[in-house]
Amino acid sequence: MPKPYVWMKIAVVLAAFYLLSKVTPIYLPIILAIVFAFIINPLANNLVRLRVGRRYLVPHGLAVVLSIVAAIVLLAATAGFIFSPFVSEFNRFVINLPNLIQKIQQLTGQLEEHAHSINLPANIRMMIDQLLSSAASYAVTLGRRVLGATVGFASQIVELVVVPVLTYYFLKDWRELKASALEALPPDWRGKGRVIIEEMGTTVSGYIRGQVAVSILMGCLVFAGMYFLRVDYPLVLGLLAALTETIPIIGPIIGAAPAVFLAYLAAPELAVKVIAFFLVIHQLENHIIVPKIMGRSIDLHPVTVIISLLIGGQLMGIVGMILAVPVAALLKVLYRHLWRYE
Repeated sequence: MPKPYVWMKIAVVLAAFYLLSKVTPIYLPIILAIVFAFIINPLANNLVRLRVGRRYLVPHGLAVVLSIVAAIVLLAATAGFIFSPFVSEFNRFVINLPNLIQKIQQLTGQLEEHAHSINLPANIRMMIDQLLSSAASYAVTLGRRVLGATVGFASQIVELVVVPVLTYYFLKDWRELKASALEALPPDWRGKGRVIIEEMGTTVSGYIRGQVAVSILMGCLVFAGMYFLRVDYPLVLGLLAALTETIPIIGPIIGAAPAVFLAYLAAPELAVKVIAFFLVIHQLENHIIVPKIMGRSIDLHPVTVIISLLIGGQLMGIVGMILAVPVAALLKVLYRHLWRYE
């Protein structure tokens, strides 16, 4: 029989999990702070190593502050460079969104008429009608969700103010936080726990940095391609491609779909060119960009990735799909060390 204090520990853990399930809105600033901490950490480490002779020039705390300031300045400069044209283009997109939705609905109506003009079996015609009506309703729902997500993100700006503060403490006190986590374990488990935490940090760090680099590169490629092909809203499409790139496997398809729709509404020939463009850049991504940048930071079988995406999407929607792969990689680390005892 476990001792009473063991039951008390179990009760505390269960209460903590219950509390975490009820405060999901706070996850966004925490996740962003962790992401920024992993991205900025190499710069902070390099600043700490600067020295003249045997004397180090930058203390660790100051190196963290300088790294965060440098990252904020870089983000501000980048945002300033693209902010004005992006806001103008996004406003134009929002204004034209009802017209775009109406055009999509008209297009689905025309496709339905063509389908009815062809002598097809009744069951196939019914299936086509259902697919077309679902596509039209999905387009309307997607447009509304884009606007809703924009407003929702704007309402969370106040919460995002704490991101630099959390990032600072994650970077500055990482060793203390790790030591506190290890102290919660029995003494015999602390050596294994230290190895697991270090491996988890390495895995997530490599994934986050690689994913950010791939997303930025793919967003720039999509923007350039849409700009030269003269597809409307290239900045919006480039940003959408960068964001959806964080969802493995299906993300690039989701990011390409709006560009193909917009191109088809302008001219069917343009849609063919856009499809060819996305096929080329995604072959480039799969065979050159991802292997070079990501390497084997997360070694998961494609079946594991797909199942993780399905579970994450079912539990937390888009956010769950974005977090599914790194969480699966962390679970794999735990499985290897705690289940198989490697």
